[in-house]
Amino acid sequence: MLNLERWLGAALFDRRGRRLEPTVAGRVLAGELRDAFDRMAGAVERARPEAGRKLVISAPPTMTLHWLVPRLTGFLRQYPDIQIQLNNRRDRAHALPGGVDAAIRRGRSGEPHLVETPFMKEAVTPLRAGPVRRRPASIDSLERETWLTADMRPDDWQRWLAVAGVPHLQPRASLGFDHTYLAVEAALDGLGVVMGPRYLMQEELEAGRLVALFPEVLAPADDYFFVHDKQRSADPAIATLRAWLQAEGQAHEARIRA
Repeated sequence: MLNLERWLGAALFDRRGRRLEPTVAGRVLAGELRDAFDRMAGAVERARPEAGRKLVISAPPTMTLHWLVPRLTGFLRQYPDIQIQLNNRRDRAHALPGGVDAAIRRGRSGEPHLVETPFMKEAVTPLRAGPVRRRPASIDSLERETWLTADMRPDDWQRWLAVAGVPHLQPRASLGFDHTYLAVEAALDGLGVVMGPRYLMQEELEAGRLVALFPEVLAPADDYFFVHDKQRSADPAIATLRAWLQAEGQAHEARIRA
């Protein structure tokens, strides 16, 4: 460590007795190198003889909880030789975070070294806890509600209001969360109306835990994509999971349209 500090010409840690605390330079270096180390670890893992049988998949929390996890039992039963490890690691600068084999993301990044395969559409619409015996007579009634918002999808409400033809509508009150799944949980607890992802919430809607207030008014949202590096295109486990996601997504869309 001392040799590295001499080479850099900067202290990486404040040494206080037996305690080490990173300096500003140390925190900057750790942040910049973390992604590189993650990629190195992933490359080493793939180089092992059993490579390809375990996939580390990054996916958004709402997608993971409400759509992917309930279906994974079927995948693992059908392909018992493929292990799946899920995490919510994100990288705002890249669609494929370091240290993962593939990712599920909303929208296409266009990064040239990636294969981005769409597997399911999405739309948003106002949802609240069920049962609701009588739906509101007009969209204007949303002014009397508390709107639940999510930092991860900051434009959903305005996009839907524009489609509904009431772009200047304002809520009685609003309650914000950092993640969509927290806003959805708040809606399930009766705290207000969430602009929810219609396709991901199908099971909650069918079970009556959530109700779409204006089901005929949908605002298109970014499609869901399965993302991996082009160099992994021939990986049998990647190809298997990609094909399975496409089949599951198409079946889910058909079920909603039926």
